[in-house]
Amino acid sequence: MDFGGIAKGMAVDAALHLLQREGISYALVNAGGDLAVLGLPPGEGQWPIAIPGHEESWTIPLRAGALATSGIARRHWQQGQTRYHHLLHPHTGLPAWNDLWSVTVAADRCEQAEVAAKVAFILGFEQGAAFLRAHRIAGLFVREDGTWEAIESWPIALMKGEEQ
Repeated sequence: MDFGGIAKGMAVDAALHLLQREGISYALVNAGGDLAVLGLPPGEGQWPIAIPGHEESWTIPLRAGALATSGIARRHWQQGQTRYHHLLHPHTGLPAWNDLWSVTVAADRCEQAEVAAKVAFILGFEQGAAFLRAHRIAGLFVREDGTWEAIESWPIALMKGEEQ
């Protein structure tokens, strides 16, 4: 588990809470791609948010809540002939290898989104999708081959694709 990432989610939530307490009615707080929103920007009905894929990316509208992505796009390395990444399986202490590139999750709070994205990634697609469904959490699974699958109420119809 990347507790740095989970702490980022907690920091985003805390920052939004402080902003709201100070009378701020709209804000987007982003900590390295994991983010949450408060209200809507003036004159807009949504916050346009970029979602990274393996070979393409998308923009989706976010009206409330938080998004977090967990994956191997940035934090991976090779040591000799062995590939590694930072998302460790709790039973083995080794990188959790499956066919996933990333998991992006939408939740009410950034801390929730962070934890759910990491758990879903570590579990792999089948068990990760079951986990998100059981908790009624929307998610986007992107595989290493670039294919993707949405879970729960992920806004597929509102995804605008972009080449990377």
